[in-house]
Amino acid sequence: MSQRRILLIDDEAVFCEVLKARLEGFGYSVTAVPDSRQAWQEVLAEPPDVILLDIRLPDEDGYTFLKKLRSFSEPDDASQEERIRKLPVIVITGTGEGMKSLFEQEQITAYVTKPVDSSALKKIIEKTLG
Repeated sequence: MSQRRILLIDDEAVFCEVLKARLEGFGYSVTAVPDSRQAWQEVLAEPPDVILLDIRLPDEDGYTFLKKLRSFSEPDDASQEERIRKLPVIVITGTGEGMKSLFEQEQITAYVTKPVDSSALKKIIEKTLG
């Protein structure tokens, strides 16, 4: 079985390095990007199996990115459109639980607060991927 792919979208470089190393240690392939523009490039080039999304990003907030993801339109490729719209998204935030209900309206898979317990996150990812 090939490695499951995770796209980590967070502008905190040290956090990304640490989490990427831990997730790769669990056997996942992880691509970390610092903003939504690069995240879109990754999603369109080859959609990941799971997205880990920070709420605060330098170019647009995570909620805006999530809404664009859920309403993605690709008139020439309905299967690609459906796959991208339904990508599992785990929101990771340092802002606490305040935004949780807003994100849940956009069908997030899970909501995790920083500091992230990588073992707990691994369980969420495993459950998400079946």
